[in-house]
Amino acid sequence: MEGLGSQEWERGFGDREESGEGKAAEYQQRKGLCQAGIAKAAALCRRISRWRMAVFLLVGLFFYGGHQWHPALYLAAAAGCILFLLLIGWHNQAEERQRHLEDCLGVAEDYLVRLGEGWKRFTVDGRQYLKEIDYDKGMAVGAENIRGQGKKGREEPGGVFPEAGDLDLFGKGSLYQYICTAGTPQGQDQLARWFREPGKALEMQGRQQAVAELAQKEEFSWQMEVSARRIRNMGYREAKRQMHGFFDTLGREEHISRLQRGLSWLFPVVAASSFLLFVFGIYRQEAMACFLVCVTAQLLAAGVCYGWNQSQLSCVYRMNQVIEPYGRMLELLAQEKFQSPYLCNLQKMLGQGSDACGAFRELGRIADSVTTSHNPYGFFLCNGLYLHDFHCVQRFAGWKARYRGVAEGWIQAIGEVEALISLGVISRTRQTYTLPQIAEVPEPVFAASGLKHPLIREPLAVGNDIALKHRAVVITGSNMSGKTTFLRSIGTNLILAYAGGFCTAQKMHVSPMKICTSMRTADDVGAGISTFYAELLRIKRMIQTGQRQEAMISLIDEIYKGTNSRDRIFAAQETIRRLSKPYAFTLLTTHDFELCDLENDAEVDAENYYFTEQYQQDKILFDYKIRKGRCKTTNARYLLQMAGILEKSP
Repeated sequence: MEGLGSQEWERGFGDREESGEGKAAEYQQRKGLCQAGIAKAAALCRRISRWRMAVFLLVGLFFYGGHQWHPALYLAAAAGCILFLLLIGWHNQAEERQRHLEDCLGVAEDYLVRLGEGWKRFTVDGRQYLKEIDYDKGMAVGAENIRGQGKKGREEPGGVFPEAGDLDLFGKGSLYQYICTAGTPQGQDQLARWFREPGKALEMQGRQQAVAELAQKEEFSWQMEVSARRIRNMGYREAKRQMHGFFDTLGREEHISRLQRGLSWLFPVVAASSFLLFVFGIYRQEAMACFLVCVTAQLLAAGVCYGWNQSQLSCVYRMNQVIEPYGRMLELLAQEKFQSPYLCNLQKMLGQGSDACGAFRELGRIADSVTTSHNPYGFFLCNGLYLHDFHCVQRFAGWKARYRGVAEGWIQAIGEVEALISLGVISRTRQTYTLPQIAEVPEPVFAASGLKHPLIREPLAVGNDIALKHRAVVITGSNMSGKTTFLRSIGTNLILAYAGGFCTAQKMHVSPMKICTSMRTADDVGAGISTFYAELLRIKRMIQTGQRQEAMISLIDEIYKGTNSRDRIFAAQETIRRLSKPYAFTLLTTHDFELCDLENDAEVDAENYYFTEQYQQDKILFDYKIRKGRCKTTNARYLLQMAGILEKSP
């Protein structure tokens, strides 16, 4: 099995084109419908508010009239109270409708700005994952090893992921910022995890099938994004904090004795019975005294145990805003019909041992009850009459006992579906895209046609064809001709391919390979590391990876640029020889034409490619197309003249 298999490849997943204007028109239409719906919902809310105020005044008038004029007006007042409550419910529904349409509008606007450059303002950019990558520690450990000062056994810096910075995977203007549509922290974490740890070929292919299916289920994907919008607007940290607190509480098993349960029911029953006796005139004084004693005792118990009750219920109270979105996504996931094994397995998780949708509806009712007691009037009324907080604790304890073993799996299933939807964003924002074929072969494979960088606006991006057949590729070319962007196009699309997503190419055929990069190396004064030394550590990591004899691809931009030309050429030649293995591809850019002579070295098995430019009316024109062979032009002198550093030749 390769990629999606021959049937899907022939059906057109491998080479799909769609009008960019068509995509923009679709999202613009959705945006217009949402804006019109929001205006209507807001107008309805205003009308209901006016009607509600009028009914409130009429109820007051009827109560006054019943006292002053005729008792029958009390019935009209009672009917007015019922109408007032109905108007409150209608108003809440209209407000919810308005908020839902605002969420839809936000999703539509996000897709529209992805067609341009506005996506770089998205708040969800994955910068938190850059903080997890300890470059300084990794560089320092590598420096100690090279100097011979490191501890034995610490040959490879731990936790280092330089590809994130070199390929713009996380942070502002990153691939993550562009494609991530996940609203839950679980979805955002899962997408980042697949970027860093894609897994084996079978896992990649399984995700591919799921991404392809979700790309066809546009309405389902749309509703999932809309449902998670409010969680996304909360921010990653707050949503993560709430979920951590919830699962921490879920893991604690609280013992509620039978005596506690019995008393929590006994006092409310006695209070209610006493009140009924008072109403019907049976032992009125004794009944009222008993009622007041019960109410006082219940309020005292609620006050004394307030801290303990809140320690049990605070996580539910804080999660009240996100329970409904999670529940809605669970319902969408449970009701949809899937064919890909990956999605079917996720769907099965929702029914293992219990009903996920029903469980979250119940949790929502518990959360609503908990919210009621956070109002001072609600606290005194509810706890005074029937020990509301104690019953909420018991209900939540029962919920935990039934679902603590499966609830986290449900939330994780939502996150995985969100990450899969994010991997399909390329298909919803680009004219040309593909799901690459992933070959399960030991030797490295990389071939692509029309390969473009996914973060460059499509009208400006230039596609290139490349099929790697040699162990090393030396790429030359003048400044700004497109060498670095080409390397990043390869690396970024490989990250997308291994995650299981669409790539920005017409066709692509790859095998699983370890991706190693050396592009944005920087010095570290505190660690005593120069730019050249930092690059050495990157190259050392590549060589160590190669020693494990696993398939790999190394992308090196302007190799050893931090040293003199004589040392650079020698060091580059030796490095390429060390990296030239049957199981490895090495692509490097350089301004040293001497490295092109490696093409004649049988030991290295190298091939030359180049980028070039044209000059027209004092302007440099780049076509950004890669060609076989070695570069024969330079433009540094011309650029100096354009910048005014050198005078133009007469």
